[in-house]
Amino acid sequence: MLQDKEKQFKPDNNKKKGKIKIDFGRQGGTFLAYTLVLLGYYGLVVNIVMVNEWFSLTEQTWISFTEMDRTVLFWTHETYVDTFFLPLILLFVTCFLLTYKEDIPHYGIKASIWLVPFIILEAFIFYTFMFGFSLEPFILQFGNWNGYLHIIILMATTLSGAISGMKLKQLIISKRKI
Repeated sequence: MLQDKEKQFKPDNNKKKGKIKIDFGRQGGTFLAYTLVLLGYYGLVVNIVMVNEWFSLTEQTWISFTEMDRTVLFWTHETYVDTFFLPLILLFVTCFLLTYKEDIPHYGIKASIWLVPFIILEAFIFYTFMFGFSLEPFILQFGNWNGYLHIIILMATTLSGAISGMKLKQLIISKRKI
């Protein structure tokens, strides 16, 4: 009887150790995708465009963010060529993966569409931290056609990524059934 109790508390060191597997579940994966997009989208814009615009290799000077163009936070579509379309590619791939991993594709499409208001809200938050609270962000986003063009581009990118993920998963499932 004493030996049985000792076996219960003995660690089993003979188990084969393999790869580390982290199971975040559906909500954890969605949260990770949102974090990637929210930090990566504006991170790519700022790191590529602002550094190229304000950093001079010959003079080694850095100009403060208060002297930057304030419209770049709300009209990021003007920076896509300079950033090699990396923010759009990041958004597309994230929406693709959000929908592809779901068993019910409508959950992934819904999670992808929610990225657009979060990206726009993040622009308002960054603007407030950098320049203080004012009504200018509302005018830039909703009082100008460039703001609406930006929203349309974001919606088109998220929907195309989500629908592509859904269609690829449907294609793979139909091939497996054959």
